[in-house]
Amino acid sequence: MAEIIKARTFCNDEVAYLAWETDGKIEGCLGFMVTRIFVDTGERRVLPTWVAFESQSNPDWEEQDTSVWPIQKFSWRDLTLRKSRNTLMTRSGPLRVKYEIQPVGPMKAGMKPVPATDTAQPGKYKGKKISLAFYGEAVETNEIVASNDLGEISIGFNNGILSTQNLRKQLRTPKGKMPSASVVRKRIETVGDPLRRYLAGDILPLLRELFERAEAEGGTIYAALYELSDPELIDLLLQHSKRLHLILSTAGKDEKTGEWDVTNAEARQRLRTAIGTKKLKTRSMQDRMFNTSSGIGHNKFAVLVVDDQPQAVWTGSTNWTPTGLCAQTNNAVVFRSSEVASHYLTYWNHLYKDKQPVPDPLSKANNANQGGDLRKENSTPSEAVLDHGATQVQLWFSPNTPTRKTAATRTVPPDLEILFDLMAKAKHAIFFLVFNPGRTAEEQEDANTAISAALAFGRHKPGLFIAGVISDPTAMPGYQPRDPEDPKVTLPAIYTPAGAPNVLMVRAAALRDPVGNFDRELLKIGHAIVHDKVVVIDPMSEADCVVVTGSHNLGFKASYANDENMAIIRGNRALACAYAVHVLDVHEHYRFRAVQEEIRRAAELAGKNVEKAVDKGFLKENDTWQDKYMAPGPSDIRTYLLGEH
Repeated sequence: MAEIIKARTFCNDEVAYLAWETDGKIEGCLGFMVTRIFVDTGERRVLPTWVAFESQSNPDWEEQDTSVWPIQKFSWRDLTLRKSRNTLMTRSGPLRVKYEIQPVGPMKAGMKPVPATDTAQPGKYKGKKISLAFYGEAVETNEIVASNDLGEISIGFNNGILSTQNLRKQLRTPKGKMPSASVVRKRIETVGDPLRRYLAGDILPLLRELFERAEAEGGTIYAALYELSDPELIDLLLQHSKRLHLILSTAGKDEKTGEWDVTNAEARQRLRTAIGTKKLKTRSMQDRMFNTSSGIGHNKFAVLVVDDQPQAVWTGSTNWTPTGLCAQTNNAVVFRSSEVASHYLTYWNHLYKDKQPVPDPLSKANNANQGGDLRKENSTPSEAVLDHGATQVQLWFSPNTPTRKTAATRTVPPDLEILFDLMAKAKHAIFFLVFNPGRTAEEQEDANTAISAALAFGRHKPGLFIAGVISDPTAMPGYQPRDPEDPKVTLPAIYTPAGAPNVLMVRAAALRDPVGNFDRELLKIGHAIVHDKVVVIDPMSEADCVVVTGSHNLGFKASYANDENMAIIRGNRALACAYAVHVLDVHEHYRFRAVQEEIRRAAELAGKNVEKAVDKGFLKENDTWQDKYMAPGPSDIRTYLLGEH
């Protein structure tokens, strides 16, 4: 009988990704039982599952485990490594674990039965129990450590995906109904709410640590922020206002009233009262107002300085709002490096000197535009070396073109030139998450984005695996504006170019109709769904791995018009694998939903009614589910993860 011949696992601070392969089809196999083993204690936990067999149903989305409903795939995400999916409980890290994978199938005479587990609950679902037996030996993966700390860099990801069955369960959403956006908004705006704490993940603790260190060591915080409306973070700044230097930019315009900076108005007033109007050695505040559509002050970073020496910097994609923390995917990275922190502090000072016109009132439009001195300072990168030379960091700050007139010539900005060169040199894989790098419905495809670069390199390198998630529909390749005369759905949810099956880009989507036991989901609150700005290149390679993160939207306008920061990190394989797992987690979540969206789209384009879902499980009750996995092709992530790189 065929057997498992290889298994590997990778992780970040809270999610593990497993992949395995067999030397052939396992006759009679109905899936795999997967067990998490805590290396330090020996504790074993069979992974939970919620998807039932076809003759069963799990209408209330009750947890079983893989001894009852095995995994009918050759890869899996352990979303419960640190966080429960049935409750809002969190397990503290770091955690050292490995996994055991074993094939199972229908119980027959003379076979070893799969034993009952504490988490299996036969009475919680509909349908007859299917007794299972082991269909081969168990295989263990490598050991992994789920931790925020990866050398001199710490990372954190939130749990900001709202289109989940878990959210439905936490809100006790009635069957067939959509989760209430107003209820979710109220809860994520309530400090101390368990749902808010769960969705924010490790991002809030990482930020608090920076301020707690400033308090303990008598330090000062220099922050540059785009959006600021979260009550807990406003209070955090107020609590430390005597040691705070803040540049606060404009956070967009109210399209109904035409007023600018509505999002930040309350926080701005409260902080202005606390900090004062004069620049002091201990504290200062500058209103950096971009009340114009030409550019934005898009930074979100904070530098810790102790005894006049920069010590650490917090940055990433997370805006300081309830939705930024809890209702969109985001990441945070902390460099505990005086060299990196020093570069960010220098940039902060350059921003402070580059004063913009302050309108009166602040809600009025202005003609803000960054000056030539700032642009010149940003035209070359800043370099740093971490972890005794093992990790190299290149920092780019924006705007970094001579003028905004660069937009007319479409000249590739210097930071994107470096990014595209690194992507062009990718040997095995590129992963990315983007909000909207800059393409709009009115423009032709913009070549100066991470999306276009990934697409071009994927087309020319058949062996290069590319997976990405795009938040804004207008940034999807193949996007066409909706025809107001045609009510049919025309927005693509999946894009794989002809002749390039190695490229798989998906659009963030939610289930609009029930699918099996999956019920309707909430897609978003506000504008963004995926808000990360991340590119990961060859994450399994010690020599070639690259992570690109920061506030930069990975498109043209971010380089020539906005205040931005972008960190290019090389040589830290643990960091690269952690970010790759984050991308794969988001990609796999939305890929399933994108497939359902494409099914719906095809039906509507054909003028057919969307088929009504049958409330039942998905798992096949024979071994044919294996067939599509027997010859992994260029679109199968296992080809990369299990390869020898």
